[in-house]
Amino acid sequence: MNEVSSEEFIALNKMLPEQRFDYTLAQLIEKRYVWGLFGADGWVMLKADDDLCMPIWPCESFATAWVKNDFPDCEPKQIEFSEWVEKWLPGMQNNNTLVLVFPLGDDEEGIMLEANEMLECIEEDLANLAEDKAQ
Repeated sequence: MNEVSSEEFIALNKMLPEQRFDYTLAQLIEKRYVWGLFGADGWVMLKADDDLCMPIWPCESFATAWVKNDFPDCEPKQIEFSEWVEKWLPGMQNNNTLVLVFPLGDDEEGIMLEANEMLECIEEDLANLAEDKAQ
């Protein structure tokens, strides 16, 4: 089962945005997917100041919990790792769309960063994993 336990759900809700970012990266690399919200008008994109951003989550239950009255017809949808890294992040960089990693609620924002910054974090984590395996 891909979902988190209720204890883990509660613990993750208490994490700082930076901790949730690290958790999301680890889950993305381990599980090989992230979750976004998809509806009749396509993928959910948010406006933050003058920036457009796409919220993502490490598991379906958090994406489901985040759905608000503003997005009643949206449902969580999985994005495969290779598609995220090879298509989404380069496309988002070209469109100046930011990534909003693991937001919780109105009061608890996630980490917002440029797509190329997220790609660099993924590549760094993958390199560290390869290095650890080599030792």
